[in-house]
Amino acid sequence: MKEHNRLRIERLTARYARRIDEVRAPAEADFLREFDDLRERVLRPQMEEFAAELRKAGHAPRIVIDEGHDTPSIELALGLRDAKASRNVVGFCVIRWTGYPLQILAYLEVNPTPFDLERFARATDIGPDRIEHLLVEAIEQIMVCNAP
Repeated sequence: MKEHNRLRIERLTARYARRIDEVRAPAEADFLREFDDLRERVLRPQMEEFAAELRKAGHAPRIVIDEGHDTPSIELALGLRDAKASRNVVGFCVIRWTGYPLQILAYLEVNPTPFDLERFARATDIGPDRIEHLLVEAIEQIMVCNAP
């Protein structure tokens, strides 16, 4: 093989390996550790802020850890005063589906039909602004479903 072709193949295979590594799903333990970090660093603090606002309005919200349909999870149970629906939560959990990589699912659940809001391939894809937007949208949807 000519030297320039060997070097070209070397560059191509190195570039290919980098691209494969960039999209390869993280190991389960790493993924779960990243979710735990996200839950404590971003999700819980933002949910606590929303819960405080709901309390000011006379509701009884609570944050629920690892009690959702899938675990690990975190949910903001709205505790709406005089609500018709029994569940009224917005949550985030790690989902495991056969044949698919682990994902983080953002969802809301109102009496009792769950509704998937968004799925994330990596914890690093979820920032505070996105969480804030999802929480506002979910709370609005739940309140609309419960309004007289």
